[in-house]
Amino acid sequence: MIRATLDQYLEEDRVSAKTLHDEAKQRHGDDYRTPGYYLRLYRHRAERTQAELAEKTGLRQHHLSEMEHHKGVIGNANANAKKLAPILDCDYRKLL
Repeated sequence: MIRATLDQYLEEDRVSAKTLHDEAKQRHGDDYRTPGYYLRLYRHRAERTQAELAEKTGLRQHHLSEMEHHKGVIGNANANAKKLAPILDCDYRKLL
């Protein structure tokens, strides 16, 4: 069974990282790889809603929404990133 899985893995087509990034940039436009993009990405990965994240961090839900939608950084960006990072299991610098 393991051998069949490994054989299947070896037969898969490989896609370069550049191709994946180019496709993501095309899908997400100017928002790709911005702090708001990463905030939304990590929040979805952690399977949290904005309301849940707001409750855990003490930030207001509408501030999280504004951050995700690139309406500007609310309050002290460094402090907010350091509150969010442990809950989202990411490096706080991605959120700055």
